[in-house]
Amino acid sequence: MKISDALNIGELATGTVIAGRKGITREILSIEVMEVPEVGSWVMGGVLMMTTFYSVKDDYQKQCEILKALIEKNASGLVVKLGRFVKQLPKEMIELAEAHSFPIISLPTNVSYINVLTPLYEKLYEEKKKMKQNLLNPFHSFIEEEYATVSDAIESISDILESQVYIENCEGRLLYCTQKFSPDGWRKSKLLLSKPAHSRYKELIDEWSIELKQCTLKRMKFSDQKNRLIVPLISKNNVFAFIHLPYKNQSEFSEIESQNVNGLIRKLSETVMSEQLELQKERIKDLETLESLSHNNLVNDDAFYTLLFFTRKDLEPSFFSPSTLMDGNVLIRKKIKELVENLPFEKNIVFEKSSHFFSLVQNPINNQKVLAQLTVAFQSAMPDSSIEDMHISISAPFQDLKDLDEKIKSATKIMEMGLKFRPNEKIYAYDKLGIYEILINMSNDTYAVKYAEEVLKPLANHDGHLLETLIVFLDTNGNVTRTAEKLYIHRRTMTYRLQKIKDLINMELDDPENLFILRFCLKMKELS
Repeated sequence: MKISDALNIGELATGTVIAGRKGITREILSIEVMEVPEVGSWVMGGVLMMTTFYSVKDDYQKQCEILKALIEKNASGLVVKLGRFVKQLPKEMIELAEAHSFPIISLPTNVSYINVLTPLYEKLYEEKKKMKQNLLNPFHSFIEEEYATVSDAIESISDILESQVYIENCEGRLLYCTQKFSPDGWRKSKLLLSKPAHSRYKELIDEWSIELKQCTLKRMKFSDQKNRLIVPLISKNNVFAFIHLPYKNQSEFSEIESQNVNGLIRKLSETVMSEQLELQKERIKDLETLESLSHNNLVNDDAFYTLLFFTRKDLEPSFFSPSTLMDGNVLIRKKIKELVENLPFEKNIVFEKSSHFFSLVQNPINNQKVLAQLTVAFQSAMPDSSIEDMHISISAPFQDLKDLDEKIKSATKIMEMGLKFRPNEKIYAYDKLGIYEILINMSNDTYAVKYAEEVLKPLANHDGHLLETLIVFLDTNGNVTRTAEKLYIHRRTMTYRLQKIKDLINMELDDPENLFILRFCLKMKELS
């Protein structure tokens, strides 16, 4: 409690600061009533001294000595009843108090000490009780700090627990995780928005959503036999996420109570919601920047753009759930932004289109070094990222943003081809696609697509087995025996099917030119 706080409590509020106002931020640790002049031997630092100066009412020098002793002992202030025994304080005392910013408060004579002391003692008792509780609260140091990001906040909690920490939304999807992570009895993956591995996770989360509205702490133990605390994050009385706090057998966590985590809940909830707001602002800012660039349509001969397309292999709809107040997509944007920002580009605009994520970067040169640089950078950064399951396709550099929609289609096609033909790779660069680069462009050619459809149409209309047989036959380089083995059919059946294919498409299957045409048509069919 500070002097400024005390001036608003009980009848001390009727007092007037007559000197040392600059010192009203001094802390009050105790309160004493003094009616004897010898204070130097017993007064303690932080004491608020109350007196009428009755014993020294006629000795101005003694009054000044008492004030000097209080200042030397670093007392918090002096409360004096003026008017009954002492009409006014000596000028020297006022000047001394002003010089040391030592507050002197004058009380009206009709105010009784008991009415001043009782509420002040109660306040001091409450503060000391709270201080004791804080000292016993293992999360007290976390609550006292301010954090710029949620990641900083959970790393701080991790240091306290000496364990990994993670936050999940009310559907169990991972929102945040400490850098240090290892699979445990609840979840196996650190991937952003991944689900828990526990077989009953949906049922348990539903239970927590109900229970933790009343009690802000639940103790759990899963198959790994590690103790953990499940604590809700709350906004406007609604649970919007859960933080998992595994701990070792430290007694301070085994005995912790709900009241000890309330400060943690408040601090972390505010940090998460504040970051959500900032990320939403960044999303809007990027969209405005993209719109401005597209609208102005400035072509700079010295600047080239490259479009990056990010996706997961198994696409899911938007991760925003109004009931949880959390938008997982802004967290994906954040990770993409961080990934790309480590590269030497002048612009990094991340935007979403049809639930997909794109980054438009500006590079000063147009050559293969840019693509190589991107590929190497992503290959080194992705393995340690919470979006390491992302696949990335990289467009060819371009200058005119009027071509952006076409580049989006191109990057999407590159991704489709990469996932189809090189599913084990993560990065698909435009210049590394070989013959597929030409096929991408031809897949938008109406004549080429129509030609492929006409060649294969007899097989598609007749029997699905014939088209499948042709694909496997070409994949085995025309080996009849291996084709039959792969299709699990008799060689005689295989020979019959090949003859049928020849008759329907009117092509010999031992002619290299015909085989090239058929391969081309099948690739066009895959891409169309």
